[in-house]
Amino acid sequence: MPIIQLEPHLFTSLPRHPDLQGDANTPDLREFIHAILVEAQPLLNQFPSTLKPDCKLRSSPPSKAKVKLSRGWRALQSPQEDSKSKKEFWVCRQSDHQDSDRLPGTVSLWEFHDGLRYNHAEHEMEYTPSVTSVKQLLKWNEPRHWDLNQPLTVGNINYKHFEVELNLIVHTFHPSALIRPRAFISWTMSATFASSYPATQSSPCHGFMTVQVPFYLPKPKMPGSQFEGLYAQIMDIVPQRAVFAYYASLERVERLLLPTPASSDPSSTANLNTPATSTDRYLRWTMLTTSEAGGSIPKWVQRSWMLGGVPRAVVSDVGLFIRWTIQRREETRLEQDSQMEEG
Repeated sequence: MPIIQLEPHLFTSLPRHPDLQGDANTPDLREFIHAILVEAQPLLNQFPSTLKPDCKLRSSPPSKAKVKLSRGWRALQSPQEDSKSKKEFWVCRQSDHQDSDRLPGTVSLWEFHDGLRYNHAEHEMEYTPSVTSVKQLLKWNEPRHWDLNQPLTVGNINYKHFEVELNLIVHTFHPSALIRPRAFISWTMSATFASSYPATQSSPCHGFMTVQVPFYLPKPKMPGSQFEGLYAQIMDIVPQRAVFAYYASLERVERLLLPTPASSDPSSTANLNTPATSTDRYLRWTMLTTSEAGGSIPKWVQRSWMLGGVPRAVVSDVGLFIRWTIQRREETRLEQDSQMEEG
């Protein structure tokens, strides 16, 4: 079975960490991340075209970019020959944003990095109204010591600058008397990537990826278990009546060239190093997710656009992120103007 899947993994499947005992079967972090990348790269490349697209593009103001929404089923083959394959419902959204940190409704590559790659879960709480708590349970510092001249490579893509952590994320919905809070335990990995081939109109030159994988920790049965402390942390934070829910997600932001006459010249790739006011390039934001809210919410409601399910939520996230980014941009400029006046 794959690592990137809706069914949560037990904590015994976590990669090696200094705070966990582990055993001979505990995966090495570098091997675990490589396995994640091997799964994630083809999913991000194939899903936007293999899922069923909506008949129209969606708007998500204040973003100027339209959102292409697709959804469909992914079959997971069970390792047991006589068992039936499992199916997961996946939603994909894709939007192309002008790479600019000045124009209304746009976002630059650096702003994407700063908002989505760094402190992914904490920033999500800032721009997503339903996220009311984020607690970091574990952080893997090992990638910071890896030789950056030795990136992990999958196909023609080199990955480096890894950030890896395990978070407990709580969503609270309204009316709270009717909808119980949802708690998610998410292993999150982010990394930058760069292609070993020259950038083209259809092939990215560089960007970053974030992958989230669901985990679950049942109450330890044996006293003195290595997970006893983590379980206590989780139960102290999770609100009363909360339901443990699960999701897996993949996000990729990649810089591509616009199909202009100038970009047909191989030497035009030098434009990629110009400031973020350039209009000859754009950023493609792709997001894939599968989720299970648990509790008494019917699955068909979770999948419905009309009833505010996952498809509508992931489209709304585009506008929420852009609005938050614009607010941060303006706050930074006001602060800079204030400092200049004082100086």
